[in-house]
Amino acid sequence: GALYSQTMTGDLNFNCTVTAVDRTKEGWTVLLTAFHCVRKGTAYLVTFDGIKFYHARVWKIPHEEVDKVKYPRSYREPQTDMALFLIEDKLDLPLILLGDDAKVVPGDDIAVVGFPMGVTKVRYTGTIAGRINKPGADFNGYVILQVFGAPGNSGSAVVDIASGKTVAVLVAGVQGGVGTAVILATPISYQKYLLD
Repeated sequence: GALYSQTMTGDLNFNCTVTAVDRTKEGWTVLLTAFHCVRKGTAYLVTFDGIKFYHARVWKIPHEEVDKVKYPRSYREPQTDMALFLIEDKLDLPLILLGDDAKVVPGDDIAVVGFPMGVTKVRYTGTIAGRINKPGADFNGYVILQVFGAPGNSGSAVVDIASGKTVAVLVAGVQGGVGTAVILATPISYQKYLLD
């Protein structure tokens, strides 16, 4: 789906991509996206078809963003660019359940569905290229993808084709002066760093 923010003046702006990944015991829909898509003092709307919009609210964010003093990031803990939203409606949406990122290895096939530049829903396929192995660095453990990425794709679920489950969330593209951009994804196991 497409995540939109609505300002106090009523302006509606495309933010990021979201994916329905679970349902709560109340039957509410849980959405996965990137944390950098979250803004304070903003209302959110989500659409899956470009016609009907649903109100969504931020549910879980990185613990240090809840309260930096009470829940500080520990020494050498990586940054968690991930957030979960709730749609407090009982929707009959297909889910791409959360999987185990520890089981994916370089060369595994992946699929990503997102909204590059907020224009239209596009599906891409690619592979897992590797992981960042720099203990203490903000992006330690992040998954490196060989797949297309553009602004608007942030928050897209990275789906392991073999299992059909979400193993990461696309969050960034880093590019030097030459060459193809390196696309990074937060491992889904980092949800352990999220708090209500």
